[in-house]
Amino acid sequence: MKEIVQDGAEVLREVAKPVPERLFGSLELARLIADMTEALDRELEGVALAAPQVDVPYRLFVVRKDRTLPPPHVAEGEPLPPAPPPEVEIYINPEIVKTSRKRARADEGCLSVRGVYGTTNRHERVTIRARHIDGSVFERGGGGLMAQIFEHEIDHLNGILFIDHAEHLINIKHKFAHPFAFFGTPKVASDTLAVLIERGFIPSLVVTSPDTPKGRGLTLMQSETKALALAHDLPVITPDTLDAKTIDAIRTFECEYAVCVAYGKIFPETLINTFPNGVLNVHYSLLPKHRGATPLEAALLAGEKETGVTIQKMAKELDAGDILAQETIAIADDETARELRPRLITLGATLLADTLPAFLSGNIVPVPQNASQASHSGKLKKEDGLLSFEAPAEVNWNKYRAYADTIGTYFFEQGKRIKIVTASFKNGKFIIERVIPEGKREMAYTDFARKN
Repeated sequence: MKEIVQDGAEVLREVAKPVPERLFGSLELARLIADMTEALDRELEGVALAAPQVDVPYRLFVVRKDRTLPPPHVAEGEPLPPAPPPEVEIYINPEIVKTSRKRARADEGCLSVRGVYGTTNRHERVTIRARHIDGSVFERGGGGLMAQIFEHEIDHLNGILFIDHAEHLINIKHKFAHPFAFFGTPKVASDTLAVLIERGFIPSLVVTSPDTPKGRGLTLMQSETKALALAHDLPVITPDTLDAKTIDAIRTFECEYAVCVAYGKIFPETLINTFPNGVLNVHYSLLPKHRGATPLEAALLAGEKETGVTIQKMAKELDAGDILAQETIAIADDETARELRPRLITLGATLLADTLPAFLSGNIVPVPQNASQASHSGKLKKEDGLLSFEAPAEVNWNKYRAYADTIGTYFFEQGKRIKIVTASFKNGKFIIERVIPEGKREMAYTDFARKN
């Protein structure tokens, strides 16, 4: 009995060899096809199988044609007709000889990448030339699902898996075992949600902020998290407030736990208590240091050489929950928030996905924070970005680094606001390189200074 090999097996990444002439019409080839057919029969959702998937590096695939047919129309109350008999098509040494110009997107999976699904962009019609078991040559055209099958299976014969080019990959192995809600709004949240989905943690509900007016036309725009959730057909709600009505609506999804990443609203204790296993929060500092809204900026302002990410279990007091996991990264001397933030987002998403299996199996002992070591980072105000040339150069440099991708830094010259675009720190000096004077275009700071 042949077993279907899984992603990671070397045979799936090799270019398969043509079936040699000596095997056509042979008992050996007939047995291989019988073994492949038996393996495919055991997979009720499978429609085709390539020889490399049963650890045989030959250019050969089989199709259960009966499983590609649309279900019969049955009037309400009538019994289902008997299933059609198995109809197996065999394609030996196949090659694509013609494809349509038009392509179509379709959902796709693979028996060798179990539980993973994605969207592929395949040709609408494909014609292939292949050989029968007796060696005779034939051509077969197909559209829709058959075209998708032809391309998918020939990819297998070339060492390619659909996950190599599919979009919106999801892994559903955790979807129903531990239902959870995801709370988040901006890109940091959507980036984290994307990693969770790819790792198989599919939320039963996504909670994000309401659409907001943006641009000159004040067009209502959805959050990045909402856009990602809708792309994956996930249930989404966008409450204005986390009031009792909203909490009751969330409770109907019967989630075991929740994940919160930059949601933007304070969780009432009644909401936290809604989840039997609590709420996990991704915080971008090494708690208890830099609790609050701007931990990354606080680390750069302080000139720290390292920071990190903490996965904590949310408590009533802000960022005071028990620590489930932490990871540290170094901060480069010339690194600004613009470079550091995406590194922390990636680190946080990966750490969360790595932590969840142990958390859900009860193998993590939460560590209480030492409140005496806590510090707080508040929300940013535009005036926080004002520089004073009387301040130490390193203070101004750290302000520039901290606010590079948010409020920015500036100074006043003759009553006009001068925004700093780029700067550097060399030999103990803060060096302004490019600026945007109020009402003017960006220019080199040396040109600005010369004119003023």
